[in-house]
Amino acid sequence: MLNKLVKVLVTGATGFIGIHLCRHLLAKGYQVVAIGRKAQPLLMHQNLQYHCIENIDNNTDWRHYLKGVNVVIHLAAKVHHLQDKGLSGLTHYQEINVKGTQHLARVAIQNEVKRFILISTIKVIGEKTIEMALRAEDQPRALDAYSLSKLQAEQILQEEAKRSGMEWVIIRPPLVYGPGVKGNFARLSRLAQSALPLPLGAVRNRRSLVSVYNLCSFIECAINHPNAKREIFLVSDNQDLSTAQMVSLMRHGFGKKSRLFPFPVNLLKLVACLLGKRREMIRLVDSLQVNIEKSMRLLNWQPPFTVEQAIEKYTTETSPSAKTI
Repeated sequence: MLNKLVKVLVTGATGFIGIHLCRHLLAKGYQVVAIGRKAQPLLMHQNLQYHCIENIDNNTDWRHYLKGVNVVIHLAAKVHHLQDKGLSGLTHYQEINVKGTQHLARVAIQNEVKRFILISTIKVIGEKTIEMALRAEDQPRALDAYSLSKLQAEQILQEEAKRSGMEWVIIRPPLVYGPGVKGNFARLSRLAQSALPLPLGAVRNRRSLVSVYNLCSFIECAINHPNAKREIFLVSDNQDLSTAQMVSLMRHGFGKKSRLFPFPVNLLKLVACLLGKRREMIRLVDSLQVNIEKSMRLLNWQPPFTVEQAIEKYTTETSPSAKTI
């Protein structure tokens, strides 16, 4: 079992999750080597070394940055865009997500890194649930270029680690939210901050989310726990919400009235199709639940924040009067 004197390298350190993770690890006493794409670090700390690397691929020279590093946490990736459909752009995703991961793993092995933690995505095993929540043991069902590239990255990491003593851990989170989040959650948050009545009152789906604070807690657990090695984990807040409940909680946090009215879900989908927003609407009304029993049992981990606490923290830190992250 590793101790908190370990030196951790975090890729994607200036991204949404990366900033929160670096703050979390520094607050816990870790030494952090942060790799980001911005010229200047977004954090300053005596235990933080920051390096700017604009491109992560199979040509990146990692040797200098990995000196003395015990654990790599690989967050950096080409992320999914809604306009990318099916397997379009797969080669570009593979350059960063697959070849970049393989190269970093090989150099990490050469530098005797103890453990390599890959942050993957729930999309590797599915984008929605019908009857049962998704489990870490489920067979992969990658449906687009992004999720296929992340699945291939998982497989490449395991293959490389087999040839050495390096341990691997794979974490597949669903939608991650918190201050600084972008994408679908940020758009929903802007709607929640408005006074507009929203036609979401009839949406009774169930969605698993994970607060960035809970995710950082789980990643730290994966750094240290002996049971984490050579395992794949799902992580969430362990409380599933409907989209209507999520918006109501955010509006409460922003000091707004709920103002949700019922509108048939099928008509919502039809209107979204006519407006060219079908995929966005599907994400709002479909269910995506994950089962994290394995994560809690093997690592003796519990989410430190409830959904209510995490969303309240999010709305407090992202309200117009709050300072931006």
